[in-house]
Parts: sequence; C-alpha cells; structure tokens
Amino acid sequence: MSNRHATEKLATARLPDTASQWFAALSHAGPIPFPAHIDRVLVGDEGPNALYLTREGGSASPVCAKGSSCGVIFNGALYTRDDLLRELRLPSESNDAEIILSGYTRWGEELFTRLRGIFALVIWDSSREVLFCLRDPIGTCPLFYTETRNGLLVSTSIDILLRQPHVSQALNRAALADYFLDRFPKLDETFFEAVKRVPLGQVLRVTQEGRRSYRYWDPAPDGKVTWLTPDEVERFDELMEQAVRRCLSFGSAGIFLSGGLDSVTVAALAAESPISEGMNKPLALSLVFPDPKISEEIVQRAVAGHLGLSQVVKPFSEAIGKNGLLAEAVAMNSLLSAPIINTWLPVYDSLAREGTQRGCRTILTGIGGDEWLTVTPMLAADLWRRFDLAGVFKLWQNLRRSYRRPALALLRGMVWTFGAKPLIIPPVHSVIKRVAPWALRLRRRIFAPPPSWVAPDGALRRELEKRWQERSIEEAPTSGSLYIDELRVSLDHPLVSWEIEEHFNFGEKAGVRILHPFLDADLVDLLFRTPPFQLFHNGRTKGLVRMSLARRFPNLGFEQQRKIEATAFYSSLIYQDAKHIWEQLGGLRTLASLGIVDEGAAKNEFERLLKRRKLGDAQRVWSMLNLESWARAHTS
Repeated sequence: MSNRHATEKLATARLPDTASQWFAALSHAGPIPFPAHIDRVLVGDEGPNALYLTREGGSASPVCAKGSSCGVIFNGALYTRDDLLRELRLPSESNDAEIILSGYTRWGEELFTRLRGIFALVIWDSSREVLFCLRDPIGTCPLFYTETRNGLLVSTSIDILLRQPHVSQALNRAALADYFLDRFPKLDETFFEAVKRVPLGQVLRVTQEGRRSYRYWDPAPDGKVTWLTPDEVERFDELMEQAVRRCLSFGSAGIFLSGGLDSVTVAALAAESPISEGMNKPLALSLVFPDPKISEEIVQRAVAGHLGLSQVVKPFSEAIGKNGLLAEAVAMNSLLSAPIINTWLPVYDSLAREGTQRGCRTILTGIGGDEWLTVTPMLAADLWRRFDLAGVFKLWQNLRRSYRRPALALLRGMVWTFGAKPLIIPPVHSVIKRVAPWALRLRRRIFAPPPSWVAPDGALRRELEKRWQERSIEEAPTSGSLYIDELRVSLDHPLVSWEIEEHFNFGEKAGVRILHPFLDADLVDLLFRTPPFQLFHNGRTKGLVRMSLARRFPNLGFEQQRKIEATAFYSSLIYQDAKHIWEQLGGLRTLASLGIVDEGAAKNEFERLLKRRKLGDAQRVWSMLNLESWARAHTS
C-alpha cells in the first residue's frame, strides 16, 4: 500500500505548534522504531508489559509523567487545568500529564469525568495491569489503536499505525460497501481492517481479560435526561462565551464566517472577547458563492465591518482553482485516512491557507450549531405518542418559519416520516422477526438488500446482512423517547467521529487547528438537556442566539432568517464534473477488484443516474467517485 501524502485564562492552554506524530506501545517486546525516533520506556520496564512512547523525528512530543507504577501520555490541552491544580494542590508549573497522574492516583477512574479539553490520553497502571485510552468528550483529538503480535499500539494517526510492521493494511470491505448503502461503519471501525478508533467521549479499558469501551462523559446517563429549568438554560450565554474563549486561548485566530446564525454568533463573541497581549482581533474568512440564491456576501461583509474584523472574501470560483471542486476533492483523498466526507473541503482549504499566511494558528467554525441549537423533527413521534396534537402543530409551525421548505412537505414529515413511521415500523419488524423471520426478505421496506451492483461477492453480501441485523439491535430505542435517542445520534453516530477526525487532519495539513465552539462539552451538556421548545423563540429555531444577533445587528434580519440550503448548487457541481472524473478514473476498477461492486453493473447505474440528473441522486454519483478514488490511493 502507498500512503501519500482550561480554564478561561488565555495564557494557560497550550497545543503543540507542529503535528504530534507518535505512538504508544503496550508491549512485552518494545515498539518498532521509526527510522528517526526517540524510544522511551515510560513505565513498567520490570513487568511483563511496559508502556513505550515513540515519535517521529521533528514532530512535537506529547507530554508525559511517570510514577512508581503508573505512566501517563497526554496530547492536547486541558481546559480544567487550573481547577485540578487547586484541588490537587500541585505547583503551577506542573504539566498536564503530571496533573492527570496525580488525579488518577487520588481518584482512579473517577478522574475521567472531571476532564475537559482537547486531548488524547493514555494511562498505564502497571500495579493493576490496566491500560486506559481516552479521547476527549467531543473527540476533537482523534485516537486509534491496533493489535500486533507484540502488543497494543495507540496513536492519534491511522497512517502511523499502518506504517508499523505486522499491521495489516487491508481495506475494510464491509465498511466501504456500507457507505454505498448510507449505513456507515460501526462506531469503533475505520476503513482499515486492522485499525479501530476510540469513539469520542469514551475510554478503552484494556486488561489481561480483554478490552471494553465505555462512555465516561455523558449528558444523559442510561438514556435519562435531567431537563433544565428556564433559569438554568439562561447559562447558555455564559457557556457560549466560555467555549469561544477556550478556542481563542490557543493563539491568533481566524473564523470561517458565513452569513448564518452559527458562525456569526462565534464571530461576534470572538470579536468582543478580551485579547491577550500581541494578538489581533480574529480574521474573518468568507467564501462567496456565485449563485445569488445562496450567496451571503452582503451579510458577511456587514458583520465583519460592524465587528471591526479584517476580512478575506474569496469567490468560490477562485477558491476551487482551475480543476473544479470534485477534482480537488478526489485529489485530497490521497491525504486522508478515510474517504472525504465534506466535499467542500478544497474551498475551505484555500481559505484556511489564507489564514495561515496571515498568522492564524487556529480557525473557529460554526459547526455544531445545526445539531445543538435546533430541535430534531423526531420530537414529532414523542408528541404523537402522547396524543399532543397541539404540540405537533406548534412544531410544524416553528419548523416552517425556520426552513425554506414547502409547508406540505414539512407536514408530511410531521405526520409520517418523523411521526407514525418510527412508532409503527420497529414494533412491526420485531413481531415479524419473532414469528415469521422469512418474511423479512419479502419486504424491501423492512430489509432493503443491497442493489445488485453492490457487494456481488457472496461472502461480503452475507456480512452486510449480518451487520444490518446487528445494527438493528444496537439502534433499538433505549430511553423511551425517540427525541432523546435522536439527540444521541449526534454523539454516537460513526459519521460524527469520522467528520471531526477529517477536520483534525484537514487542519494539520493546512498548518492550523480547526476548532468548533458549539462542540464544547460543557455547552453541549446544557443544550442536550434544554427542553426542546425552549430552543425556539418567537416560533423560530435557534432562539438562544437569534435574538441576541438581532440586537447586535438590527438591520441584517437575523430575527427572521431562514437557513440557506445549497443542495441544488452542490448537485449541479456534481453533475457538471462527474462524467469527466469518471473518465479520468477509468471506472470503479479498484472497488471491483475488492468485490465491493460489480464494475459493469456499477457503470450502468452511474450512466443511468447521470442521464436522469435527479437532485436526490447526486450524492450517490459522488459516492462512486469518492470511494473509488480513496480506495485507489490506499491500495498498491
């Protein structure tokens, strides 16, 4: 295979200036060294297993601490640093790993719930022979692991793990095939058979008896939500400001500024936040779309001007370069350890590089606002279950005012898609599975088998059906509320970890740290537990930020703004360039050689989709090009 290429004091948070290319090895034989490396036996050199740390020459090293029987490796930044220093009575010069070591010595695993920040953490307790691998609550810093004949390897980089001897580089065929079916991999899976991920907010606990993962940070333990009172919800402004300050604490910042409520909120708070010595106000980085229906240039310029922010305004045509969006996205696949999710990434890469050229170390986004400031329409199912017809009508009215979608389509969603369907289908499926399992194969709505061009290999097709059955069990409602179960998807869906990892890798390639204030764990905890109708104001979603923006920018219409959706523009770009990219690839040869698609049938499907050019088919067209280009870049 070829691998191509806190506290709220601004001075306390620290992140490495360069990518930290390291791995830890829990091994009885020592790690396999890099060509240029530093090996350390961190702890346990006299026992059957020792914790080793190895890093590439020239890369930043994670901070470490060693006790009599315990070793800690910490990569990232600890937001709760000062709180822990005071409680543990440690000297202020203690590094984050030393704080973690002291806290673990005092509290054991109970320490984990006290941790906030951006980090990957490894703890080896040789006295108990237990290894802990933690990923921060929101997963901003990735963490992966693989097993070899000499022990367990852990790293923030999939590429580093794959470069080690005796680690298989085989692609995960089932995960790639699931992608075509919009099922996505399992939570701990990657697109490589040998490499697993530690999901966000979870800890991997490894002992001689085996390994297990559990969530150490959870806004709804056991599926039970303690709903906040209106007075408690008022802490939103405080926590939102705290989240932005935390992101600004890492140095000079830029902001991906669209004209939407989320990024404008981040920009407004960042512009008003205290600026440490030697730092300028954040730099606004704005992309202008050519389609007037989705262009937000007037709002973007007005916001930056009102806040006194320097601004880079880049036309979309300039940002994508001469090759076009799809060609640039396909090319980026060679640099990513998973197929690209955000097809817009090339244009934001262009913006990010504008920021780095102007001294930005961090770029803030509005990502997370759509998930946590809004109400999922799955609330309709809970309202129907309670026969709350007034609540269903109120929800429909609020969503109608908030989105540019036909009122009838939204009503149909309230009645069936997010209403009766999720209440009826699961019980019917359960009954059929119990009394007549053979019938599942007769109804495509109960189990839709892969299309004929996907998974022609019989063994792979059987594995996909098995995975579907397992997923059906795993996705069974656990809280008694379909609304709460849907909220958990924003934490537990594999796509969430995958997308955050993509941002991490994208930032490393661009030379900046990409951070998302709306994904701050303390803020998410509050928004998760905010009663849904308190997220509306004057019949519109995102009420917690909408009116404050209307007061800050009284002439920009934020009190009535509806979300702009670029689906039609995005689809037009796909249909414009898809045939050319297909011809450059020469078909889906790599996927066919892996047994993931039937090449001839896939070509017929591709041509059929291009011919009818339906809006909803564009993503399927892109998926074919995306997976083929990624698989080809990661196979020999």
